[in-house]
Amino acid sequence: MMEYVTRINLKTCCLDRRELIDFCLHGDEQYLAIGWSHVHGANKGGPALDTYSDYYYAVKNSVKRINPVLNIFWSAGEDDLFWTRDLDGCYWICRATGPAQPYYDGRMDIGAVLPVEAYPAGLEVPGQIKASFNRPRAGTAESIKSEYITEYSKYIYNLKAGKPVYAYQRIEGGFLNNLPDLELEELVIAYLQLKEDYYVLSNSIANKSTTVKIECELISRDRGNPRKAVVQVKGGNSIELDARDYLEFAENGYTVYLFAPRVIHAESLGGVIVITKEMLCAFYEEYKSILPSSITKWENLFAGGD
Repeated sequence: MMEYVTRINLKTCCLDRRELIDFCLHGDEQYLAIGWSHVHGANKGGPALDTYSDYYYAVKNSVKRINPVLNIFWSAGEDDLFWTRDLDGCYWICRATGPAQPYYDGRMDIGAVLPVEAYPAGLEVPGQIKASFNRPRAGTAESIKSEYITEYSKYIYNLKAGKPVYAYQRIEGGFLNNLPDLELEELVIAYLQLKEDYYVLSNSIANKSTTVKIECELISRDRGNPRKAVVQVKGGNSIELDARDYLEFAENGYTVYLFAPRVIHAESLGGVIVITKEMLCAFYEEYKSILPSSITKWENLFAGGD
């Protein structure tokens, strides 16, 4: 049973990263590649590296600390799934077709490769995948341990490959209950822009590493009725928001929009509007033809309604 998928950056110490990515993704044979090419002793009169184990221990003996990507390549097996990204921002879904093996290319600084079958998946992927690539100091590779992302990755691979390679599980509980956090936030913000006639102040969007109370600030597009608003979104099944925590925003003239499984004390405060699950589901059905595929693709994975 596949418990996770892996994000990997195609980045060695080569001078031309585009050449490396073209080699990995656009050739007749496709690979994920890692560096440390200097350990290939056969190119310096030393012993050849015949197996990945040879390469691994050669790297281990040459560095102070093993990079996690070396262990990821060590444990990778056929049918494991990986996500990578090219220099144009396109995400690729990759299925390992065999074990990692040593490979030498000094110009591109390739020391080992993992053979894959890879397909471009476009610019829109779930937020957890995007966040894994975008986190500062996140390293060359990272395991994404999420049932949603694993099943989504199987589904997308089948779709792009045009064949049923993986049996993926439809996740019980309905669309909104299972929509990942970043996609749920995007759906609620889209609701406010399309239904409530706001636009988002891009410099107000909360950094995901902070504990800011709001997702973003919005301004009305109606010149005859100037308004400003903030929004907070919480998913899952048991999270509760207390509207009193947003009293300061309401007192400063903001309309406060809240979406969560449960919102308390909203009725006692002016300026607080609760977005219900029913409102959001109706919005989704009305507007899904123009919503990003990073949201709508999840609908195929969920059994049951909301």
